[in-house]
Amino acid sequence: MLKNAAFLALAGLLTLASASTDTCFHDVSMDCSQSSNSLALPSCNAIYGNFARQGNVAIELQAYANLHLRRSYEFLLSSAYYNNYQTNRQGFSKLFRKLSDDAWSKTVDLIKHITLRGGSMDFMVRSAIESVKNSTTELQELEALAHALDAQKEMAERAFYIHQEATRNNHKTHDAEIAQYLEEEYIEDHAKIVRDLAGYTTDLKQFITANSGQDLSLALYLFDEYLQKTA
Repeated sequence: MLKNAAFLALAGLLTLASASTDTCFHDVSMDCSQSSNSLALPSCNAIYGNFARQGNVAIELQAYANLHLRRSYEFLLSSAYYNNYQTNRQGFSKLFRKLSDDAWSKTVDLIKHITLRGGSMDFMVRSAIESVKNSTTELQELEALAHALDAQKEMAERAFYIHQEATRNNHKTHDAEIAQYLEEEYIEDHAKIVRDLAGYTTDLKQFITANSGQDLSLALYLFDEYLQKTA
């Protein structure tokens, strides 16, 4: 009797699953029964959980990729600015080129992960918490470091926001896989970059303060040499 009851329960579950209209099995069954030549199988995709729902982490993850893309171009422009014959700051150029390459690499990785989860990339998406800021690339050395530090903090805070959305106790947004992905690939890296930029900014300010009232060109030259070795 118990075996029969278990069998009937399992059969009932399979019947309910096959009856659902948002499953791959249902799409295939309907397609086969109609002898259709269409290639469309709407539910046979990599989307699961809450990733594809409007207004959740999928949208914010696309916006996060777009933020990294913009920062990559901004840092690249800063690198080029410090690499010309007038400024001639090879250390600063190296630092900003590294930041640009890192942001670009993370952009590509984010897009790959979005498509891995069955989503698509929209390069026009912006975050719900994003504010419009004017980007500046031609800045003096100390200002440039401060601007880069603020930009990295913004990306780190955005990762926290998406992680919060993915882990909060809400059946419409909870996504453990995205939370783990952010922790392993982004949050720890952001902490290191922010720490390095904060250190560079503080060190350069001390260089400038120590040479107050004197020619700062030597101090900036020595700091640029330092960046060439450490950045």
